[in-house]
Amino acid sequence: MPTKPHPDLERKSALPDLDYHEAEGLPMAPEAEKAKVRREWMLVGAGLAALSLILLTAFALATRNSGDTTTVVTRTAAPAAPAAAAGPAKAPTLADAKGVAFEKYAKVDPTLPAVPAGAVKKFTVDVLQHVTQVDPNLAPTEAWSYAVNGKAYRGTAASPPIVVNQGDKVQVTFVNGGSKKMAVNMAHSIDFHSAEVAPNKSYIDVAAGKKLTIDFVAKHPGVFMYHCATQPVLMHTSAGMMGMMVVKPRNLPPVDRELWLTQEEFYLGAPGEPANAAKMAAETPDVMAFNGYANQYKAHPITVRRGERVRMYVLDAGPSKWSAFHVIGTVFDTTHVEGVVGQFTLDHEGNYPFVTHSFGDMVKGAAGILHTTGAPKVVAPAPAPAAAPGHDMGAMKADINATLGEMFVKADTTSVKAGKVTFAVKNTGGTMHGLAIVADPAKAPGGMLDESTFLAKGKELPAGAGDMVTADLKPGSYELVCFLPGHYAAGQKLAFQVK
Repeated sequence: MPTKPHPDLERKSALPDLDYHEAEGLPMAPEAEKAKVRREWMLVGAGLAALSLILLTAFALATRNSGDTTTVVTRTAAPAAPAAAAGPAKAPTLADAKGVAFEKYAKVDPTLPAVPAGAVKKFTVDVLQHVTQVDPNLAPTEAWSYAVNGKAYRGTAASPPIVVNQGDKVQVTFVNGGSKKMAVNMAHSIDFHSAEVAPNKSYIDVAAGKKLTIDFVAKHPGVFMYHCATQPVLMHTSAGMMGMMVVKPRNLPPVDRELWLTQEEFYLGAPGEPANAAKMAAETPDVMAFNGYANQYKAHPITVRRGERVRMYVLDAGPSKWSAFHVIGTVFDTTHVEGVVGQFTLDHEGNYPFVTHSFGDMVKGAAGILHTTGAPKVVAPAPAPAAAPGHDMGAMKADINATLGEMFVKADTTSVKAGKVTFAVKNTGGTMHGLAIVADPAKAPGGMLDESTFLAKGKELPAGAGDMVTADLKPGSYELVCFLPGHYAAGQKLAFQVK
């Protein structure tokens, strides 16, 4: 039975629902699907299937209305029906979320913010973890979002845009949860596609409550993504940790209105819980949205005056799906796509990861590093040390020596006698990790470990750090897991037996 929308969110669109193919004047399925495929491949060949889409030059809106205003409504095709067999888990509805508290929806203003004053453009970018809907008919989800200079879009999973001019000096103070109300309980980071900096210095994990300053010059114009780069990246970006940075080109002609739209997808887990890892890996989103909330600009259309010249900045933030943005009924004067000609220099010594920004593919192995001379050496993950039981870490003796890394747990033995068992833990990875022991099979609804089932839990370990974890274990089957959100779903686990 259809779920009634939240009363605060129940709105009627100014325009009736239209089928995408009908609105485009195309034949209906199955020929419609063939036409759509042909059209999408033509767009790819034209260079429109790029990560960031920049619509820099304005268009004049025509209207059949006699009034002064007209309404711009963006429409997307309905997703294809999933296969009947072994389909993804259904999206939880609002009715499934009984008893789950969440933030009330508030429309995100799509007006592009102004460039800040001052010789150096300063931004304080904070992190917040909050429970919100991303679709009025579906259950709320735990979103991880950014706030910029005190502006946050609670009630959605959107993050504010950052806007500068080409050539500006930029200073970003990244704060991972600046107050208790931000409710941050894990390490996060920030990565700017617009910056030329050494990632191993600027895009590092920052513990909850800590901060980091990043300085760069915005040399290149365009619409760029900023996002959390903490592993697993797919988990953090799917939870909403991404936004738009606009670097306006020199001599950009004035227009009447400037609008921003960030497209992203959401993979709903249990009501009020973080994103579902299995859906992320399968790239089967429950929601596709502009500015953090599905269909918000259908329920609350963006209104402009007839004849106004409007510039739209559009970012496909993903994390995995492409966008083919289009405004039905008008034609852009010009469309600029980032990356038509791609070349670069590495201005600083450092290690520069390269990935496919389709993160569902990246986690399967499409990644590497560009290493400059003089930068810290990159060490490949090593097998677990073949040390005998009784390895000394401090004053304690260990029964099992465990090694954590991206994205694995290894140990020198996978069998131990029942009783008090001590684990010597070493983080050999480049990001935060931490060991916990759970009974097999682990309880991980939506890919997130249930902490109430932990038999023992160690510390959050930065790269290179160690820890000792002790548990009183009875005979049976267990798992060693990394307890940081999303790491278990990314494969950071190891089975072992207690005799």
